[in-house]
Amino acid sequence: MQNSTHEFLNIEVQTRLVDTLGNKHFFRELVDSLKTVLPFDSSSAICYNKQKAPELLFSNLLEHEDKIFFARFLDGAYVASPAYQGFVNNLADGIYPWIRLMPEGFKSSDMYSTYYRVSCIEDLVYVFVNCNDLGFIQFCIGRHEPSSAFSESELAALESVSPLIIGLIRKHWEYAAKQGQDVTPLSSIVSERVNYLLNNFESDLLTARERQIAKLVITGHSSQSAADNLHISPGTERVHRAKLYSKLKLRSNSELFSYFLNQLRSVD
Repeated sequence: MQNSTHEFLNIEVQTRLVDTLGNKHFFRELVDSLKTVLPFDSSSAICYNKQKAPELLFSNLLEHEDKIFFARFLDGAYVASPAYQGFVNNLADGIYPWIRLMPEGFKSSDMYSTYYRVSCIEDLVYVFVNCNDLGFIQFCIGRHEPSSAFSESELAALESVSPLIIGLIRKHWEYAAKQGQDVTPLSSIVSERVNYLLNNFESDLLTARERQIAKLVITGHSSQSAADNLHISPGTERVHRAKLYSKLKLRSNSELFSYFLNQLRSVD
């Protein structure tokens, strides 16, 4: 791993990356270079921006994941991904293992079962780069079954080259923005509408507390995690959740998530 890290840091690799700054080949070159540090199966780059819809900058996904990614994830389900919460919470630039971003109980959530599990994703690692007014870049590498999760030594190797990766991504996006590089909007629903619906979910029917719980459940929190976030007991959380389910004629977290996505698609 030490030699691989040195290979990524050598002048030839850096020169190739610098030569692609601002053009459509940058992320492909970055992916190929990173594979000298550690192996992975898929990769993508998304730009989140509070002023417009998220944009897909790059994707190199496995075939079965690719279909789900465009049919479900990009249709609004991204709001329940742990990485999207990194953008919402303005996390600092850095390397973030998937497990570090997951709320408690996420692997029991509808988002996990309907996207990550069926995509056979074993592990993910994210690079977050805040480009201020130009957006928040989420670069991701993933491993799929039967590959194993990223090891501590592999994460350490990635961390050791993270300042270079972050600096290159930021500079690339600055150049690309100036040149008006073509990107793919992730969804017809702009992020303002997503956030508005999360914060005002069925406001005519639900109390403020019920809306808070709905938002946490939709974004992948378990009952215990939602209770911890709201500083209430699990029993109190269950009472509020039962009431919101009754009002919306729902029976489960899975139905709530589907209900939210249907509402999202119908927003004018």
